[in-house]
Amino acid sequence: MRKGFSLVEMLVVIVVLPFVFLFFDGLFKTLVGEIPMSVRLIQENTSMLSMLRQIQKDIDEAKGLPKSFAGQTASDHVLLIELKEGVICYQLKDGQVFRHKLKDTPQGKAEEPRVWSIPHASVEWKVWERNGQGYAVETNTHLEYGRKGQWKKKMAHSHLYFASALGKELR
Repeated sequence: MRKGFSLVEMLVVIVVLPFVFLFFDGLFKTLVGEIPMSVRLIQENTSMLSMLRQIQKDIDEAKGLPKSFAGQTASDHVLLIELKEGVICYQLKDGQVFRHKLKDTPQGKAEEPRVWSIPHASVEWKVWERNGQGYAVETNTHLEYGRKGQWKKKMAHSHLYFASALGKELR
C-alpha cells in the first residue's frame, strides 16, 4: 500500500480543480441571481396582464372615451373610460397603475381604487379617434431590468381594444 499522491495525480487535480470551480461559480450565480430576478419578472408580468384584462373589460363595456372629466384630462399617464355607472380613470404614477371611478361633483365620495404595482414596467396607451371621438385604445407594455450595466426589455405586449358599444355609432 502506498501512502500519499504521486506528482501526476497532484498536477491533474491542480489543472482540473479550477474548471470545476468555474462550473460551480456559474451555477451559483444562476441560482442566487437569475432565478430570483426571473420570479420577480414573472410576478410583475402577471400583475401587468391582470391590469390589461381589466382595461379590456372596461373598454368592451365603454359608452365613450372622453378627453376630460371631473378635472382629469386624458394623456399619456391618464386614460378615461365612460361606462354606464360612471367614468373610470386609469392613472400611471410612480410604478403603479391606479383604477378608480371619477365623480363629477367635488363632494362625491370615490370608491376604493384598484392598484397594480409594476415598478419595472413601461406602460403606454393611446386613444384612437375618428371624427373627434375615441373608438379604440392601443396599449404597449414591457418590463425593463438592468443586467450587467445594460437595460433589457422583456415580456412585451401590444394590444388594441375596440370599444364595442362605440363601433355602431361610428359607422
